Amino acid sequence: MIAVWPRSARHAAKQAFVLAALLWIAAAVIAFSGPGNRGIAGPLKGADFVHFYTLGHLAADGRVDTIYNMKALHEAQVALVPESKADLFPSVYPPQIPLLFAVFSGWSYLNALFLWNVLTMALYGLIVWSAWRRVSGQLSDRRLVVAAAAAFPPFWSLILYGQVTIIVLAAFWLGWLALERRQSALAGAAFGLLALKPQFGIPLAVVVLAGGEWRMLVGAIASVTAQAAVIWFAMGSSAFGAFASTIRVTLRYADWLESKPFMSHSLRAVTRLLPNGIGVPLWLTLSAIVLWYVVRVWKSDAPVRVRLGVVMLASLLVNPHVIVYDVTLLALPLIWFGAYMLEPERREDARAFGVMVYWLFAALFIPTAAAIGVQASVPLMVGMLLFIARSTTESVRAPAPVMLERHLAT
Repeated sequence: MIAVWPRSARHAAKQAFVLAALLWIAAAVIAFSGPGNRGIAGPLKGADFVHFYTLGHLAADGRVDTIYNMKALHEAQVALVPESKADLFPSVYPPQIPLLFAVFSGWSYLNALFLWNVLTMALYGLIVWSAWRRVSGQLSDRRLVVAAAAAFPPFWSLILYGQVTIIVLAAFWLGWLALERRQSALAGAAFGLLALKPQFGIPLAVVVLAGGEWRMLVGAIASVTAQAAVIWFAMGSSAFGAFASTIRVTLRYADWLESKPFMSHSLRAVTRLLPNGIGVPLWLTLSAIVLWYVVRVWKSDAPVRVRLGVVMLASLLVNPHVIVYDVTLLALPLIWFGAYMLEPERREDARAFGVMVYWLFAALFIPTAAAIGVQASVPLMVGMLLFIARSTTESVRAPAPVMLERHLAT
């Protein structure tokens, strides 16, 4: 099905609906069916969610030291969900995550997993709908957008693993809504939520400093300060020291924490194939190039949604630890970029962009790393960054009437 090139948007929507049906039937039957906490295929239902469920229980009980003690954390996890004995998770999340999941401590594991997945699906649907509604004049095929969103392999993985990337996506979405209303400080406050997974904020930090977005910086600092105050009140000051003590260990053994190659989707996943003496400097160099493009696009006259979309794409590329479910972040940029490429002055490049999106979907689903050592999604995402960067910077050289018309439209 994926190898048959769609003849039209309607055909592409049909393909996406078929893929979505297959993915969700497989998830329901293989991963979530069967008695007890394990699916019929063997893995724990929700996979990673047991970690967040355990963190929530420990936060609710005030057992902060246990959260950041790997042995004690695993013992607490097994006590809550005995079937998870074979699943070992390092203590890498900041105190906000345990505090957030404390609200699930009154539920059984499966009920908590069900509730979290329902909330994730509902928020994902709201975010996608909100983003599409703003560009529906250009991206008018609602069936295609719905089908593609449902069939997006990273979102499927997000539900399968019970992961928390939806929080990162929501932070970018809220920041975008504020930026559209020219409320930079409020946007910064939303972006401050990335403190829950700070590695996703690297391009934003560069944009703020290079672009002089000081109101955004003030908003972010206020947001992080408020989060710290809540943690101090709910968990005590020891939570900060306990988390800080794990950072050095996490950085030292970062490569050991990586998932299987077919699940990794960032520049570091490519450079990790080389010895660290070569791979790390190469990753830093490539990341610097990506960030240079991000700043260049941010300073262009492109719509704010396109500029932020490039920031989100870069947050995946330069991130040292990106698993397939994290690529759910691309749900927004793909909508924004697609609508941007369908504007009259760029329609001649729209088909090329569509080809890139089509094969990105395939690369996020097919484990190419089994054959070539790395997922094909990485070069495709790099290509997409360069493609959009070229389109936005070319618009700077567009004739004045065209630029004026675009400015009025945005």
